[in-house]
Amino acid sequence: MNEVPRLPGEDGKALGQRLAVELTRAVVQAEKRLGRTLDRRELARRLNVSTSSLYAYLNGTTLPGTRVFDALLAALGVPGPEAGRLATLRDEADAARRLRPAAARSHPGQSSTALPVPRQLPLSHPFFVGRDAELARLEGLPSPPDDPARGGAVVAVVEGTAGVGKTALALHWAHRAQHRFPDGQLYVNLRGFGPEAVMDPGEALHGFLQALGVTPAAVPADPAVASGLLRTLLAGRRVLLVLDNARSADQVRPLLPTHPGSVALVTSRNRLDGLVVREGALRIALDVLPRYVARTLLERQLGADRLALERREADELVDLCARLPLALSVAAARTAAAPVGSVGAFVREVRRARAPLDLFGVHDADVDLRTVFHGSYALLPAPAARLFRLLGCHPGPEIDVTACAGLIGAAEPPTALLETLTAAHLVRQHTPGRYTLHDLLRLYAAELLDSAPPQERRDGTERLLRHCLDTARLADHHLEPWRPTPGGAPRPGAAQPPIADHAAATGWFETELASLQALIAQAAATPGLEPYAWRLADACAVHLRRSGRRAQRAAVHALARDAAGRAGDRAAHAVATRRLADALSRLNRRTEALELLYETLRACRDLGDEEGAREVRLSLVRVYDACGDPRRALPHARLALAMARRTGDPLALADGFTSVAQQWERLGEHTVALDHARRALDLYTRLGHLDGQAGILIGMGRAEQGLGRPAAAIGHYELSLALDRALGDRYREAHALTHLGDAHAALGRGEDARSLWEEALALFEDLHHPDAEPVRARLRGIAADYPVPASSQHNP
Repeated sequence: MNEVPRLPGEDGKALGQRLAVELTRAVVQAEKRLGRTLDRRELARRLNVSTSSLYAYLNGTTLPGTRVFDALLAALGVPGPEAGRLATLRDEADAARRLRPAAARSHPGQSSTALPVPRQLPLSHPFFVGRDAELARLEGLPSPPDDPARGGAVVAVVEGTAGVGKTALALHWAHRAQHRFPDGQLYVNLRGFGPEAVMDPGEALHGFLQALGVTPAAVPADPAVASGLLRTLLAGRRVLLVLDNARSADQVRPLLPTHPGSVALVTSRNRLDGLVVREGALRIALDVLPRYVARTLLERQLGADRLALERREADELVDLCARLPLALSVAAARTAAAPVGSVGAFVREVRRARAPLDLFGVHDADVDLRTVFHGSYALLPAPAARLFRLLGCHPGPEIDVTACAGLIGAAEPPTALLETLTAAHLVRQHTPGRYTLHDLLRLYAAELLDSAPPQERRDGTERLLRHCLDTARLADHHLEPWRPTPGGAPRPGAAQPPIADHAAATGWFETELASLQALIAQAAATPGLEPYAWRLADACAVHLRRSGRRAQRAAVHALARDAAGRAGDRAAHAVATRRLADALSRLNRRTEALELLYETLRACRDLGDEEGAREVRLSLVRVYDACGDPRRALPHARLALAMARRTGDPLALADGFTSVAQQWERLGEHTVALDHARRALDLYTRLGHLDGQAGILIGMGRAEQGLGRPAAAIGHYELSLALDRALGDRYREAHALTHLGDAHAALGRGEDARSLWEEALALFEDLHHPDAEPVRARLRGIAADYPVPASSQHNP
């Protein structure tokens, strides 16, 4: 509609009279077009009003309602632009008539119909910190002088989980930007979440209209009419509306201004997609605070000097509060009045508490964490609420959509349920298909699960473990597809990630390893679920070894061993003990490793497990080899080969030949070593066993070097290096590079050797492996023999 400029001194009565004049003119023009006088009774009948009411409209004593007025203009044939002008004039007259008498009194420099200037903003948070990027986006909101082409009011939505500081951000910016809105600031808490009944938009409209000078009796009962009146009163003015704690776009929409100059700032725990799509709202999504900002918030509330006395405890408190502003503020309030040292005391209390959320509870419901979280949870549909509760079963830092399917026992990924949780800001999708929730929400989900029937937690945990075990076995199969699998190769299901090759398998393990380790610990500590611990550990073993995660590998197999011991499964305990010994050997804890291996050897004999005993012999060879004692290693290698010959298993034979070859090479019997190595390579090649080929090729290279044939050794090392890189075995890749450098150095190729050793050193250092030191010694030696040319040195 076109704006109708209000004349100085015009009040509601004057505007009504001007409207009557315009209507009379429209009647005259209609009669000229028709060439006859309009029958007023017939016109009244068409409008469904009395004749006296029609005359009252035309002489200005009564203002017609919007529906009647629109019908009257249509009956008179008033064209579109003119009809819009007259409708705006009618709305102006209606708004002016509804104003309080005080609002209609003249003030110096103002018209007699000047509106009051509301200042409704509550206090902003006195310790507001951070959110610089979000504030910059709010500061960038367009205003009429900046963006005259926008054509309407500006809407912004601040969204985020409960307690993340949405209201604090909105009020902080609103106070800072007051000067941009000289005609007032309106505020309402829409009570979208919490124990109180959600506010009806009509109630909010009633409050806004009164703040703008409309008398209570003059507020329209019809919400649509009241909404139109609000838009009319805001037209041509610059007002900020803060619509706090909204539940839905439908609750907010009747309160939005439409004319340029005003801004509506909405906060909500829900994702208000409707406002973004239909009203073009700017979306600002809040996450928990960065660690340094969270620490700053504590300093503001408790004092920097006080926190300096408890630095470590303050950092731990930041983590326990999940960097959630509300939790940090509650914790600060609880410790502020306590003596120095209370931060550490509070941290210890939270760590010991069976229900940590109790310590973040206060009497005011709007800042009690459990109550605040419940306000969002209570609105969820039952299936989404069940998924949220069951997320309390998952101990890892994040979960993917397929694991969620396993968690609830769904045949397909529950994308719709996760979308519901994401829209409620109870979970966050931080990368496509992967979800996370902060630690306090995880505690709340676990509490909800504790209050549910016990079987719900048990069943959910077992479903999740079964899903992860099936997926881990699928991924492990693609890491070593040549390894025989009882029952055949695993096949992916509809609710499993698409793992079809080595790269996908490695990527899955890399992404899920932290969660898998947490699940292994959970299974190990849950009576009846212990088998999942050692089975998951077995499925992770190859990836842990190849990726060089020495400490994590030992921790996982220690959990598996403990679980098997508690479950009384002697065979599983023996396997887990052997795997733990292999891991400890890589950590240079070889005395412990040897003790565990001899313990396992005795257990295998007691169990009659000859295959297990053969595996232990191979592990003993590796430990003694790492100790530099080939004479102790060789007998175990020969025994392992003899045991393999009795079974005739080709893979066992290949492993036995490899083990014997390596020890003969260590003893300087290079020709004998090469003979055994060639047999091993032939078997591994026929089996398609790339891992075995890569390992024995290094041994063959060492034997060739021992025989004074470094050029032949280079060929073996290069083949091994290519295989190691394809397999992702970073530890053996570093060794292949080291030996390759040795061979080039033997041929007098110092620059090539230097480059290869530097690459090997970078890998060892990245793995934090002690084998880095011998490579450094090589580089120090070659620096003396082959100094770096000045032209190739880096200029600082």
